[in-house]
Amino acid sequence: MSLQNLRYFILLCCFTGLINGQEKQEFNQIASHYINGDALIIGNNIVSGHEEKPFDDFSLINDQVRMRYVDVDREGRTFSSSSATLKVPDSSATPVRVLLYWSAVYPFAKGTKRDRPDEIIYYGSGDRVKGIESVLIKAPGMAEYTEVQGTVLFDGLNKAGYEDSAPYFCYADITDMIRALEYPEGEYTVANVKASQGFVSGGVSGGWFLFFVYESAQASPKYISAYHGFASINDNTVDIELRDFKTKEEGRIDASIFAAALEGDGKLYQDKLEMLNYKDSSFVALKNEVRPSKNFFNSRISIDDKYFKLRNPNSTNTLGFDVLRTKVPFELFSNNQTSTTLRFSTKADRFYAYFAGFSIEINEIFQLEKEAIDKEKILADHEATPAQNSDESVDSEDPEVLTEATAATSHDLSNRQMEKRMRKVDIRIPGLEPGYYLISNVFSKPSYARRWETFLTSKNHEPKTFINPKNNWHYVHVYNAADIEPVYKTYLKLVKLDYFKEIWVFKINMK
Repeated sequence: MSLQNLRYFILLCCFTGLINGQEKQEFNQIASHYINGDALIIGNNIVSGHEEKPFDDFSLINDQVRMRYVDVDREGRTFSSSSATLKVPDSSATPVRVLLYWSAVYPFAKGTKRDRPDEIIYYGSGDRVKGIESVLIKAPGMAEYTEVQGTVLFDGLNKAGYEDSAPYFCYADITDMIRALEYPEGEYTVANVKASQGFVSGGVSGGWFLFFVYESAQASPKYISAYHGFASINDNTVDIELRDFKTKEEGRIDASIFAAALEGDGKLYQDKLEMLNYKDSSFVALKNEVRPSKNFFNSRISIDDKYFKLRNPNSTNTLGFDVLRTKVPFELFSNNQTSTTLRFSTKADRFYAYFAGFSIEINEIFQLEKEAIDKEKILADHEATPAQNSDESVDSEDPEVLTEATAATSHDLSNRQMEKRMRKVDIRIPGLEPGYYLISNVFSKPSYARRWETFLTSKNHEPKTFINPKNNWHYVHVYNAADIEPVYKTYLKLVKLDYFKEIWVFKINMK
């Protein structure tokens, strides 16, 4: 239906009044990485009070500002553009995951308003331009823009409860594009993000951001995850469960939260971002020097305690567009903790939440276990599984719970029976000495294999690694012999150790 000359009659005192039963999209995990590295976030708004100059006025609420497209490049191909600069702490860092998001308030092309003594009347004219899911990006080293086709997370156009703002949220995974760059550090410009101009009840806001996950040998082990969806936060709460990690066994734990929201007004209060406190199961409001605990989403782009200034334009007031990273107080976590909860909430300033990221230091051995190639993939990669190596059925006993009594009578077992109990796999590795090898872990990256070797050495093992040329995986073994009986006895001891998630027995280069 055309929105031409659509009129909005909104009482001034009811600007933030939306019903709680509005549509929402559940937050789903979009990224999960166990790496030595970290995450970065950069971005900029795409509508403001001026096309090129920074906007720093916080004296007005957002819907009192006449919005227009920011357009810093002034190219004929673009109608909106803004930029932000990515600084990577380690020059040897490599991109692991790069996600681009863009969003805006977009009920119509242009809005006007008329002030009356007891109310403000809003008028909308012009239909949306189609293609909210398409934007342009110019990354470091690129001479021209590249078109990015994204996925729509949510579009409020023609949805009940969103008639005045019709917000939309899109994203694209541009990891391959950024990996192809000579180096990812530098200025990123995103163009043709679409939004309303002029005046809209509740204010116009919009912008883009990059969530950049990188790997670096110099960084500590971390679990990095990202979630996206859509929720209208208006006198309600939305929780995101953060799981699948294990914090360090000892010492202080560093963690950061990344978030993005739309329509957080710097002049309105009571919006919060909270984290569960493991000690008493209470929720603690996060805060820093630029984000008060009771006005956390306040029209700013910030990194920890400071404004993020490496932007063009570098407005302090981004008019309802919030992007941030903030540190989490270390006392909210315990050693060996495996989950927590992030909560969005407000009692006055309605805002739209659509992204959350999480970075936390983790137990190194837990990280290596997560990065190790799992049993099913290892067995599937070889020509024969244990069941195919023999005409007899596999012994029903679980080798991890075999008793000392069972071990004592192992000399009564035939070679075939011992092979079956260890679930032996036959493979050929050129140049490797024939024998039975007890494999403790398999990794695709040599750095993880070396770290696992270091850990095993600290436990008084003598690990070694070989590479399977078939898949280029790194197999870390802790014992090998041509005779199966000592291998079997060693196997029975190793499977009882809690840091061995599984022991594989490979019969290498033997008939």
